Amino acid sequence: MLVSIFLLLHNFNSNILKNRAMAHKTIGMLIYANPDHYPPTINAVHLLSEHFDVVLIGRNQDPAIWKYPSNVKVHRLGKYTSVREREKQSLEAKLWEYINFVAQAQKLLKEVSLIYAYDYFAYTIAYLCLLLQSKSIPLIYHNHDLNEKLFPLSSLSGWVQRGERKWVHKANFVIFPSQERALFFKKLTNFLGKTMVVPNFPRKSYFQEHPNFPNLLLERFHNPQILLQGTVSVKNSLLELIESLDFLNQSIEIKLIGYIQEADKLVIRNFSITKNVAERVKYFPPVPYNDLPPHTWKASLGVCLYKKTGINHQTMGTASNKIYEYAACGLPVIVSDQPNYREHLANESWVRFADPDNPKSIASAVEDIMSDFNKYQAMCLAARQAFEEKYNYESAFYPLFKKIQELVCGSEVKNE
Repeated sequence: MLVSIFLLLHNFNSNILKNRAMAHKTIGMLIYANPDHYPPTINAVHLLSEHFDVVLIGRNQDPAIWKYPSNVKVHRLGKYTSVREREKQSLEAKLWEYINFVAQAQKLLKEVSLIYAYDYFAYTIAYLCLLLQSKSIPLIYHNHDLNEKLFPLSSLSGWVQRGERKWVHKANFVIFPSQERALFFKKLTNFLGKTMVVPNFPRKSYFQEHPNFPNLLLERFHNPQILLQGTVSVKNSLLELIESLDFLNQSIEIKLIGYIQEADKLVIRNFSITKNVAERVKYFPPVPYNDLPPHTWKASLGVCLYKKTGINHQTMGTASNKIYEYAACGLPVIVSDQPNYREHLANESWVRFADPDNPKSIASAVEDIMSDFNKYQAMCLAARQAFEEKYNYESAFYPLFKKIQELVCGSEVKNE
């Protein structure tokens, strides 16, 4: 009995010491963009802030829309502009902004115990910041999207990309949203270091269950709406999705919500009119991430259809956050019938596969989902359960969190 009490007290005191050690540590998180636009970054910031203080550094572009925890200090560097305005700047202007960003970030990162950088622009900044410091600290590189080809040296991207490939070997870990991207990157850069896979799942603590979920399912079934959220592009089977309405019940509509280029918007409008389905295709401008769930909960099913146009689109089985945001809101999902999607989702009862080049195939998947209410209800419940049990960011991020603990706190947590 006394031994048991002693062990309990020992473990309790050990946990207090570990928590205190982490509380005094600060992690620097870096992204050369507006962090509010990247759900995986938002999720990581929230989870890390539960154990560490966080210095979050991004660009001062587009409105600040996300509320971060109180122990997260957010620094948005540079003169405020929109993303589109920055894209139109000259190479010289972009280069000077980048240099100024490095100088400012270096000062803000002086007291951090680890730097966590997103994408190659931020990773190169992080490495340059470390060169300017006298101490050595751990560096983690999280790659959202791969660039299969080098940009020309006439662009800032070309210079930064070459810096990434030369200096990536200095990272303690390189993180990818899919195993296939990790393997491709290793071949591309001859990287011999450590990689980890953290899928782009949503955070369970953010996507809590709808209080009226059971009644919502019946409403969805009787007012069928196909939802595509995220980047809206003709390249991503959008015309095939619209044409699938030709083969579906007149009551079924498509809701598009996200950024779209003006040229694509015109193509969609004209194509919808030609197909006599313009009244059934509704487009909504992008909304902040914290305003997105209400739109998702109201839809009947979600689509994530990508053609084989590159390594990123072929590896969305774990890299697409929209698939799992749909699941978080209890939506059945239609995905591309490609090997990567099959590998990760073939055993999920709430997923249907369709040929992204074939409108009839897409329509058949929709009909299968919406053919019977009992089946539809079961799919919705299964989607939500799968999210709660395995497709959430808390579960996906935990192995990386343990590595970060070890890098930041050393032996204090190795024997936990």
